[in-house]
Amino acid sequence: MRPREAFTAAAVLALLCALPFAPLWARGLTLFWGDLSYIHHPWRALDAQILMGGRLPVWNPYVYLGMPLGATMQDSLMYPGTAPFFLFGFATGLSVFEVFHLWLAGMLAVLWLRSLRAPQSAALAGGIVYALGGLFLENRSFLNHMAVLALLPAALLLARRPGWLAVTLALAFFAGYPPFWLGMALCAAALPAMLGQEPLESLRDWTLAMLLCAFLSAALLLPAVELVFHSHRAGGVQLAEALAFGFSPPDLVQWISPVLVPWSRFNPAVEWWKCDFLGFAGALAAAAGLWRAKGRARLLGLWAAVLVWLSLGASTRASRWAWRVLPPLHFIRYPGNVTYLAWPALIVLAAAGIAGARRGWSALWLAALAAELSLYGFGALPAAPRSIFTWKGPLVERLQSGLQADRYLLSPRALETHAGAGLADWRGRLYGLTNAPFRLRSAANFGEPLVPENSYRYMDALYSAPGAAQAAPGMGAGDVRLLLTPAPQPPSALLAADGRALWFISRVKRPSARAYWLGSAAGAALPADRTGALPAEARALDSPPDRREDRFEIRASAGEPAGWAFVSEPLYPGWTAYLETPLGSGLVPAVQALGAFQKVPVPAGPWTLHFLYHPMSWRLGLWLSALSWAAAAAWGLRRAAAS
Repeated sequence: MRPREAFTAAAVLALLCALPFAPLWARGLTLFWGDLSYIHHPWRALDAQILMGGRLPVWNPYVYLGMPLGATMQDSLMYPGTAPFFLFGFATGLSVFEVFHLWLAGMLAVLWLRSLRAPQSAALAGGIVYALGGLFLENRSFLNHMAVLALLPAALLLARRPGWLAVTLALAFFAGYPPFWLGMALCAAALPAMLGQEPLESLRDWTLAMLLCAFLSAALLLPAVELVFHSHRAGGVQLAEALAFGFSPPDLVQWISPVLVPWSRFNPAVEWWKCDFLGFAGALAAAAGLWRAKGRARLLGLWAAVLVWLSLGASTRASRWAWRVLPPLHFIRYPGNVTYLAWPALIVLAAAGIAGARRGWSALWLAALAAELSLYGFGALPAAPRSIFTWKGPLVERLQSGLQADRYLLSPRALETHAGAGLADWRGRLYGLTNAPFRLRSAANFGEPLVPENSYRYMDALYSAPGAAQAAPGMGAGDVRLLLTPAPQPPSALLAADGRALWFISRVKRPSARAYWLGSAAGAALPADRTGALPAEARALDSPPDRREDRFEIRASAGEPAGWAFVSEPLYPGWTAYLETPLGSGLVPAVQALGAFQKVPVPAGPWTLHFLYHPMSWRLGLWLSALSWAAAAAWGLRRAAAS
């Protein structure tokens, strides 16, 4: 592609991608809804806080009793594209992130289409359809989705260059959505063959790239594999969950334009999965391209048709059968999340359709595409004042003043029974992971896709209880001090009303603590895999305030007899316990207790237990990635010098 052509395409795309955000900036607003607010903002904010404190974000003690943060694949911690969130406030960083990734997606699509010998106007049209079409509009609340999708054309552009393909796939893996990453790898293997590349050569290059990618991404891959192995989703997604959010046959007209259904039903914030539109101009171009396709290129239409059929999910008998019997689909949530695989084929067909237009018509077609798709994007998603992401709200202030270092538990029926009264109220109810940036420890959350199995079982045991009074005995083991519910709870032997702040708050009457002393017999009798209450003889032990997320201490006074220390922190690979006494010190084994937690044999006091999270998967992965990236840089410099 000539420099002048590249500059023109980049400038046009930059203007079009920034245009939908201009009204928000002018009014002091920011995008705000769904996963963007209660998952992505907490991830980015917590990472930034920990890094600014001079620490590595390896453990998150604030969600699901505590879980590895460095192993969270959707966190995007190691993805360079998240830099705006470390340089600016979240609202500003969000605007920079979204505009940049829309532009990147469009520009990479242009470069890929030009490599297929599409004319400049046709390639630019394909880039506009990709960046401004429904695919990115429906994913603007999912920052990791946007990042992976933006890199998808790069994987296709570099499919025959294993080294650069490996770098692209590694960056996409760091970007944070493994299902889309797997689809990207599949496209890099399959689509080049449809476009004329020899299949065997493509398979060889693809296999080499995947192997190199594994080494480049080891810093995340190894901890992530460990988390998957210990996750409650290790066996895949249940069919009922997998089939949520799919198309129905009448919804398919929205692939052309949302105006073909009642405009009130066009709601990318709620029914996001139904927004895969190309626009009238884009759909007409793709149809024209398919009509003119010859040879292998006709397979592009079949590829897109199969994926659109899979998006029907449970709405037809045939598509439901496919989701039930095909093993790869058992690890994908939602039929609406497979449609992105059709988009590379669709933009190739759209570019081919415009390339075949008569002279003079291509420019008009291009202008129609840009105008139509830009129009759909204006005001399509909810917005709020930029201060919404830094606002605490009454509930956070109440918990920060009364919770201390203990945990709270939000009712399992909270989301179903109360959606908030306005954006600020909704924001302040601590849905999802929004407690994490405020350093509030929770015994349960929703939003993390991979949760350690034992922690999930503890949460499930509490949520499966008939009521709050029946769940209260198990709260002590999890260091739960406060329960938040939509309705006031009747007084019971273990719960007492403690006021209201958005939710009704109940206090667990028994004093809560991070750790308890138990006698030798009582400690040894604690079951390993069954949630329950602590024995009556349990006595709270001292635990100083944490200075870091990845370590804590438990202390006993001089008068404490020998026995066991029960610790209400999850037993997870990578945690080590170090016992310090006046007579000596050393590592001590921790044993699983009451499902998610751990117990440690202790001598007569005084003593101090030091707990440190320093997993081998993290250390080994960092070394492998560092060496691999250094080798890749050396290889690139050598190739550049040779040329």
